[in-house]
Amino acid sequence: MEQPTSSQPNRVVGVSRSSIIWVLLAGVFFGVGYAASPLTVWFLGSVSVLSAWGIRGLSVRERNLVLGILTLAIVTRLLLIFSLFLATEPFEMASFFWDGDGVYYKQRAEWIRQVWLGNQIAPLDYERAFSQIYGWTSYLYVLAYLQYWFGEAPYAIHLFNVFLSLSVAVVLYRLIRAGYGKATALLGLLLLLFMPTPLLWSVSALKESLYVFLIMLAVVGTVLAVRGPTITRRAVGVCAVIIAFATIDGVRVGGGLLLVVGIVGGLVGSVATRRLSVAVLVVALLPIAMYGALRTDAIYSRIKSQLEIAAVQHIGHVKTVGHSYKLLEERFYVDAAREIAITAWTPSDQARYVIKAVASLIAVPLPWQARSTTEFLFLPLQIIWYLMVVFAVVGSVAGLRRDPFVTCMLVATVAVGAVAIAIYNGNIGTMVRLRDTLVPFMVWLSAQGVIATGSAWRASRWRSLVYLRTPAH
Repeated sequence: MEQPTSSQPNRVVGVSRSSIIWVLLAGVFFGVGYAASPLTVWFLGSVSVLSAWGIRGLSVRERNLVLGILTLAIVTRLLLIFSLFLATEPFEMASFFWDGDGVYYKQRAEWIRQVWLGNQIAPLDYERAFSQIYGWTSYLYVLAYLQYWFGEAPYAIHLFNVFLSLSVAVVLYRLIRAGYGKATALLGLLLLLFMPTPLLWSVSALKESLYVFLIMLAVVGTVLAVRGPTITRRAVGVCAVIIAFATIDGVRVGGGLLLVVGIVGGLVGSVATRRLSVAVLVVALLPIAMYGALRTDAIYSRIKSQLEIAAVQHIGHVKTVGHSYKLLEERFYVDAAREIAITAWTPSDQARYVIKAVASLIAVPLPWQARSTTEFLFLPLQIIWYLMVVFAVVGSVAGLRRDPFVTCMLVATVAVGAVAIAIYNGNIGTMVRLRDTLVPFMVWLSAQGVIATGSAWRASRWRSLVYLRTPAH
């Protein structure tokens, strides 16, 4: 029998010793990590599965690109959260300076968790945790439930939002790649993961990440339910839509209505744009149908009441501390006459209010409106936003040729969300934060606009070169 020589690697039951060592080291690493922060270990495992699914079926070059982008995005976000850990005093409930209500959400979720564990908390804290209407959202229960199972995680809890934002990017990347092609999908993925404000919101403790995730679930679920290749996938799409509708109102009031309008608008738009004649007919009849609907008392009274609620909330934003912008005439901002003036406003006042609100959503903050150092630093990001809007319009037209269904779903989602955000706001900081919830859906249209513009420019340049080089007859 041949004896093993010293040149052969040492093996135990067909496994090399180095493999055993690496497995043991990995086990020790994850064991120690799980003891220190179970939620972090679950996050690393979840993003590994997400990344593996995201690169499935791709070519070697594209797989390496996507994996590199995702790895850099994960590392960047982990470093930001680690910097919060280093900059915070021990046992202090804190969050990032751009996080807004993040500390409030974390503190309130911790009170709820303590009650679920059977621990005593102060009566005032109990009232703030369960009875205070201001700031209530089912997102608080999500934060409390995660920490109920995995232990207190004042820093690792931010990883939950990181996972949600990465899931939105990867799932939409797969959807857009199938409809628009890999160039648009790669550019959109890169923009969504590394644009400064979406990156900062993704590591916050705010509810916007969960809200955007549920919208994505409804949009992708609708596409899968309508044109899934198998019955099983269509059933999965229907379940995703049901889950989104069942939970989104708890996260943000009115989210269910926005989903209904967005999905119906996307479905109607996809049918209308299949043929040019149908599209022209819809464009011609839509203003007439809207005018007739607004003349109906039942419909107009509901729209008017919602606009009044929105206008009162807008006036409240203007009168609170912060950098605000106005959408109404000055007489509506007088305290003594505010409620009377709003209920007595005319249809022309209401129309001007909606138009100015949507225009402000796109334009505000204007460069000359900057006051503080933070607002001056924000100006380059506002220029990026302007470019995104322009290219999104181009991308919407180009997208109708590539994938009308997906394009109409994205356009409807962005349009409905934009109107809802515009009419209820009057504070620039709040508006910009909520406006960024449109970016995960708008960025793909902008990427398609960039690719379409580049292709058109290259084609025209080539035609010009051919024309110049062709000898005259």
